[in-house]
Amino acid sequence: MEALLPAVIIVFMVFLCSLCLFAVVVMLRDIIRENAKSKRELAREEALAAIDTAQLAEIIARAATVSVPEEAKDEPVVEEVVPEPVEEPEVPAAVEDENAVTFSKQSLTIEERYATLSTEYKRYFDDIIKHALAKEGVRELKYANYYDYKIGSYKVLRIAIKRGEIVCEFQFLDRDFLDYANASNVKIKQSSSSIRVSEPSAVGAIKDGIDLVVNQIAEDKEHKKNLAREKRREKRRKEREEAAQSAGQAEKMEETVNA
Repeated sequence: MEALLPAVIIVFMVFLCSLCLFAVVVMLRDIIRENAKSKRELAREEALAAIDTAQLAEIIARAATVSVPEEAKDEPVVEEVVPEPVEEPEVPAAVEDENAVTFSKQSLTIEERYATLSTEYKRYFDDIIKHALAKEGVRELKYANYYDYKIGSYKVLRIAIKRGEIVCEFQFLDRDFLDYANASNVKIKQSSSSIRVSEPSAVGAIKDGIDLVVNQIAEDKEHKKNLAREKRREKRRKEREEAAQSAGQAEKMEETVNA
């Protein structure tokens, strides 16, 4: 019995080793199968991705080679037109009368136009303004598109820049015309005179025009003062006559009462 015990132990150990070996073989087989399966799935996914890419390239190539029928080329493309918002019209700032020099809404300002002038024409522009401001009582009014130079309500000069040229406007005072306009019941508006500075001699003509307007303004002021004095004298004369008439009537009434 004791002799059989070692043999039994050896058989048991062999069986146990065989069982362990079998378990190891089974585990290795499963691992190999899983690796092989992962590799096959990865290859399959790559193949599918390659197929999808090839199909997509083929679809794009087919779409690029499709020709447009002639009828479709001739048909107009109808696009939806979205109406633009309507802007409120701009009201020109500080326009005093109907003779105002007007420009388009997108035009440059007079300062921007001045910057585009040559050095020579800038000197002409400055010289004209300097001559106007040298006159007694002249004040400068600057607007977006022009400058005005006035004595009181009288306009001495309006200067602007159009198409690269200096343009000066004058409102000359014709005494006969003004007297006729004041005496008539018809509303009459005198037109202005313009001079474009296209040559140096025009600067001298503009200066002479400024001098003439200033003298006409002084004469018109004096004329209005004389008219005002004449009206006051006429008023005082009528008052004296009315007072004399009132005194005469009072004397007559007194004489009538006394009689």
